[in-house]
Amino acid sequence: DDTYQGIPKDGYTSVFERMLDHPNIEVMLETDYFEIRDQISRTLPLVYSGPIDRYFGYRHGKLGWRTLDFETEVHDVKDYQGTSVMNYADGSVKFTRIHEFKHLHPERTAIPKTIITKEFSRFADKPGDEPYYPIATEENRIRFKRYERDCKGEKGVIFGGRLGMYQYLDMHQVIGSALASFEKL
Repeated sequence: DDTYQGIPKDGYTSVFERMLDHPNIEVMLETDYFEIRDQISRTLPLVYSGPIDRYFGYRHGKLGWRTLDFETEVHDVKDYQGTSVMNYADGSVKFTRIHEFKHLHPERTAIPKTIITKEFSRFADKPGDEPYYPIATEENRIRFKRYERDCKGEKGVIFGGRLGMYQYLDMHQVIGSALASFEKL
């Protein structure tokens, strides 16, 4: 329902590549933070955007998360649904939304085929499941408050993003939160 929706002109990858292209920033892919956390210099603030419960070793128990599974399809039609994202809230539909990315790129609308991705939401209860969304139950809120108190004792650590703040955030809210943290520093 936002008045304006879209993605950066050159995509998010380009934005992050430019942000990370700085001599003070080292990018380590395929690396588990918890395997190297003792080797990281703490002279600068650490931004932690992973699951807050994992950061604290689940000392107050695991928080509830939902994850997503994706199915991508190619269709021999110019336009599948007329918009970039369509949500499906009907309980009889197994997926929660369909993405049709060409609508985010006006230069691609003339292509005679389209690619869609169906998004399926489920509880993150299997090993290796990636947490996407917090589950807002009373039990989880109480547990999160305990983790939030623990954050105050972590000097030089900024907890951010959906996982670090245990709240649903749209991209503009994530960016706003990051800028506010920067200004606070």
